[in-house]
Amino acid sequence: MRKPWRGRIEVAVYKDTQIEDYKNHPMIEALPEILEVVEAARKIKVLKKFNPEERKLSASKRKHCVERLSTYIIPLNKHLEVEEKLSIFIRKGYLSRNIANADHIRRLRNVMMQFDQPVIAELEREKYQIPAPTSSGLGIIGISGAGKSSGITRILNIYPQIILHPDYEEKQLVWLKIDCPVTGTIKQLCLNFIMEISELMGGVNYEEYVDYKTDQLIPIMSSLALQHHLGVLVIDEIQYLHEVKSGGAALMLNFFNTLINTIGVPIVLIGTPKARHLFTKEFRNIKRITDQGSVDWDRLKEGSNDWKTLLTYIWDHQWTLQQADLSPEIEGALYYESQGIPDLVIKIFKESQKRVIGNTELITSSVIHSVAQDQFQLLQPALNALRSGKKSEMLKYLDIFMKFEPDMPITQEDKKLYSKEYGIQLEDVLHEKIQNDSIEEVIHWLMDADISEDVAKRIALDTQDEDILKWKKDAFEMAIKARSEEISHDQKTGQHKENSKKKKHDPTLRSRQTGMLTVLNPSSKEKNMSLYALMKKNGYVQNVHKRLGLE
Repeated sequence: MRKPWRGRIEVAVYKDTQIEDYKNHPMIEALPEILEVVEAARKIKVLKKFNPEERKLSASKRKHCVERLSTYIIPLNKHLEVEEKLSIFIRKGYLSRNIANADHIRRLRNVMMQFDQPVIAELEREKYQIPAPTSSGLGIIGISGAGKSSGITRILNIYPQIILHPDYEEKQLVWLKIDCPVTGTIKQLCLNFIMEISELMGGVNYEEYVDYKTDQLIPIMSSLALQHHLGVLVIDEIQYLHEVKSGGAALMLNFFNTLINTIGVPIVLIGTPKARHLFTKEFRNIKRITDQGSVDWDRLKEGSNDWKTLLTYIWDHQWTLQQADLSPEIEGALYYESQGIPDLVIKIFKESQKRVIGNTELITSSVIHSVAQDQFQLLQPALNALRSGKKSEMLKYLDIFMKFEPDMPITQEDKKLYSKEYGIQLEDVLHEKIQNDSIEEVIHWLMDADISEDVAKRIALDTQDEDILKWKKDAFEMAIKARSEEISHDQKTGQHKENSKKKKHDPTLRSRQTGMLTVLNPSSKEKNMSLYALMKKNGYVQNVHKRLGLE
C-alpha cells in the first residue's frame, strides 16, 4: 500500500464565516477561510520563480535544474472547480455533527444502532429529532496524467489535516486520503482506513482487527469516522474495482452509500475512465454518491484557455542559453506529441531541454518531435489512437480516453420512426424504465430495513406513488403492519410454536423471530418485567459506552 499523504496539525482558531448556516458550529468555524477564485489559484499553485542566474551554471547542473518542472502544479479550471466543491461539502457534512451541543452524541448512538436494529434506529431518529446526515459525494473521473491525484492532494493541503479543540477536548480529523486496494475488497479498504486512523489519532490497535470479517469491520470504521469527526474521506484509484469479480464493486459501492447516507461523512472517489461504469451501472443511489456532481478531468483541448495557461506558466522556465519563443509551430508540435495530456507536456518539455543543453542550446519543433518519438516510443500506439479520432481505436486505451456518451434527446423523427417501423412508443418505454428503476429503489430500501425480498417486492408494487418519499413511507408502514398481522395470526392458530424450529433455518423469516413487535406483544411480556427491562433483555437498548469500546 502506498503511504497516504499526511497534512499538518493546528489548534482551532474560530472565525466568523458570515454564513448563518455555519454560525456556532466550531468544527466549521475552525476551518480556513472560504477562498475566492484568485486566492484559491494562488494556494493551489506550486511554481518557483525562475532564476535567470541559473543559466550560468554548467550544462550538467542545468539539467538537474530542469527536473524542478516535475514538482510544479499549475492551477487550471478543474483544480478550481474541485476546490470549490470540496469547500462546500466539507462544511455541509459537518452541519449535522455539531460538538457545541448534544447532536453528535445522539447521532453517534443512532448510527451504531442502525447496523443492528435499523428499524428501531429510524423510529428513534424521528422521535428524538436526531439530525439527518448532511453529507454528499463527489466523483472525479480523469485520464492518467491529467494531474487529478496531485491536484486533489494540493487542494486538501489548503486545510490542516487535524484541528485540536482544547475548549471542547476534541480532535477533528478534517480529511483522510487513502488508495483503493488493488484487491478491490471492502475488508482491505477498512483495514487501510483503521491503520491510518491508528497512526494519525492513536488509541486504536490495528493488529486486533486483522482477522475480523468485513461485516465486523464496517461498524468499527464507521464508529472511528464519527468519533474523530472525519470531514471528508478521499479514496483514490477506484478503477481497481473494475477488476474485481464476484460482486466486489457492488458491495464496496453500497458501503460508500452507507458512509454518506448513514454516518454523514462526505466521500470523494477518484479514478481513471475505467471506473466510469461504476457511476453508471453499479451505483444504486447515484444521486447521493454524486450529490455535488461529478468532474470529468479530460486532456486539454488545443487552443483552450487551460492549454494556454499551462504553456504560459512553464515556458519561461528554460535553462537553455538561448530562449525559444512560444511560436505556433512549437505549440502545435507540443500538442501533437502530447495530445493535451498535461503530464506528458511537462515531460516532453523537460527532455527537450536536456537534449539541447550543451549542444544547440535552443528548443525547436523538430527537437520536440524527435524527443517524443525517441523517448516516449512506448506511448505512441495510444497517442496514435487519440490522433486518429476513431472511437474503436481509442477504446483500447481507457486510461487516457474519456469514454462518455451523453444522453441524446429524443426527436419527433425518432418517435415516428420507432412507431412506424417497430411499433414502439418511445415515451412509454422510457416511462416504464423510470418506473422500474423506482420500484427497484423502494424494494432495496425495504430490504435494508430487514424486510424479506418477496414481501418487499409485493409491497413496493402495491404502494406505488409519483412522490418517491411518500411511496417509501407508505411501503414501510404497510410492511410493519403486515408483519404485525402475520405474527398475530400465527399466535392465534398455534402455528407459531409448531413452525418455530423450521423458521430458525429460514433467513426470510428471521425478522419475525427477532423483530421488536414480537418482543412487545402482550403475550410475550414476562410477568413483573417493565417494558424497558424487556427491551433491554432482548437487545433493543444498546450500551453505548461498551459499543464504542469505552468500557
